[in-house]
Amino acid sequence: MPVTLLVAIAMFDLVLTTVLFCFGLIEELNPLMRPLLHTHPALFVVVKLATIVAAFIGLQWYRQFDERFVRLAAGCGATVYSVVWVSWCIGAHI
Repeated sequence: MPVTLLVAIAMFDLVLTTVLFCFGLIEELNPLMRPLLHTHPALFVVVKLATIVAAFIGLQWYRQFDERFVRLAAGCGATVYSVVWVSWCIGAHI
Protein backbone atom coordinates (compact mmCIF):
# COMPACT_ATOMS: atom_id res chain seq x y z
CA MET A 1 0.00 0.00 0.00
CA PRO A 2 2.71 2.61 0.78
CA VAL A 3 4.35 2.03 -2.61
CA THR A 4 1.01 2.60 -4.35
CA LEU A 5 0.45 5.74 -2.29
CA LEU A 6 3.90 7.09 -3.17
CA VAL A 7 3.33 6.48 -6.87
CA ALA A 8 -0.16 8.05 -6.69
CA ILE A 9 1.19 11.18 -5.00
CA ALA A 10 3.98 11.47 -7.58
CA MET A 11 1.54 11.04 -10.47
CA PHE A 12 -0.82 13.62 -8.98
CA ASP A 13 2.11 16.03 -8.68
CA LEU A 14 3.18 15.32 -12.27
CA VAL A 15 -0.26 15.96 -13.75
CA LEU A 16 -1.12 18.97 -11.60
CA THR A 17 2.25 20.64 -12.09
CA THR A 18 2.14 20.18 -15.86
CA VAL A 19 -1.43 21.42 -16.25
CA LEU A 20 -1.06 24.42 -13.95
CA PHE A 21 2.25 25.40 -15.56
CA CYS A 22 0.79 25.17 -19.07
CA PHE A 23 -2.01 27.53 -17.99
CA GLY A 24 0.56 29.92 -16.54
CA LEU A 25 -0.74 29.52 -13.00
CA ILE A 26 2.41 28.21 -11.31
CA GLU A 27 6.16 28.09 -11.56
CA GLU A 28 8.05 24.85 -10.89
CA LEU A 29 9.89 25.32 -7.61
CA ASN A 30 12.13 22.25 -7.91
CA PRO A 31 15.42 23.65 -9.25
CA LEU A 32 16.29 20.33 -10.90
CA MET A 33 13.00 20.00 -12.79
CA ARG A 34 12.36 23.69 -13.58
CA PRO A 35 14.70 23.84 -16.62
CA LEU A 36 13.05 20.74 -18.10
CA LEU A 37 9.58 22.22 -17.74
CA HIS A 38 10.71 25.50 -19.30
CA THR A 39 12.41 23.67 -22.17
CA HIS A 40 9.24 21.76 -22.98
CA PRO A 41 6.47 20.33 -20.78
CA ALA A 42 6.72 16.98 -22.59
CA LEU A 43 10.38 16.70 -21.58
CA PHE A 44 9.41 17.38 -17.98
CA VAL A 45 6.70 14.69 -18.16
CA VAL A 46 9.06 12.08 -19.65
CA VAL A 47 11.81 12.68 -17.07
CA LYS A 48 9.39 12.86 -14.13
CA LEU A 49 7.58 9.72 -15.30
CA ALA A 50 10.91 7.92 -15.72
CA THR A 51 11.85 8.74 -12.10
CA ILE A 52 8.47 7.50 -10.87
CA VAL A 53 8.75 4.26 -12.83
CA ALA A 54 12.37 3.74 -11.71
CA ALA A 55 11.40 4.22 -8.06
CA PHE A 56 8.47 1.81 -8.43
CA ILE A 57 10.58 -0.85 -10.12
CA GLY A 58 13.37 -0.45 -7.58
CA LEU A 59 11.00 -0.72 -4.64
CA GLN A 60 9.21 -3.72 -6.14
CA TRP A 61 12.51 -5.46 -6.84
CA TYR A 62 13.86 -4.83 -3.33
CA ARG A 63 10.60 -6.02 -1.78
CA GLN A 64 11.73 -9.63 -2.35
CA PHE A 65 14.64 -9.05 0.05
CA ASP A 66 13.07 -6.85 2.71
CA GLU A 67 9.38 -6.10 2.45
CA ARG A 68 9.30 -4.32 5.80
CA PHE A 69 11.99 -1.87 4.68
CA VAL A 70 10.20 -1.17 1.39
CA ARG A 71 6.94 -0.42 3.20
CA LEU A 72 8.74 1.88 5.64
CA ALA A 73 10.77 3.63 2.93
CA ALA A 74 7.74 4.16 0.70
CA GLY A 75 5.65 5.38 3.63
CA CYS A 76 8.36 7.86 4.65
CA GLY A 77 8.78 8.90 1.03
CA ALA A 78 5.05 9.52 0.63
CA THR A 79 4.98 11.54 3.85
CA VAL A 80 7.97 13.70 2.94
CA TYR A 81 6.73 14.18 -0.64
CA SER A 82 3.33 15.31 0.67
CA VAL A 83 4.81 17.71 3.23
CA VAL A 84 7.15 19.27 0.68
CA TRP A 85 4.40 19.54 -1.93
CA VAL A 86 1.90 21.13 0.48
CA SER A 87 4.50 23.56 1.85
CA TRP A 88 5.50 24.60 -1.68
CA CYS A 89 1.83 25.11 -2.56
CA ILE A 90 1.32 27.23 0.55
CA GLY A 91 4.47 29.20 -0.25
CA ALA A 92 3.26 29.75 -3.80
CA HIS A 93 -0.22 30.76 -2.54
CA ILE A 94 -2.04 28.08 -4.53
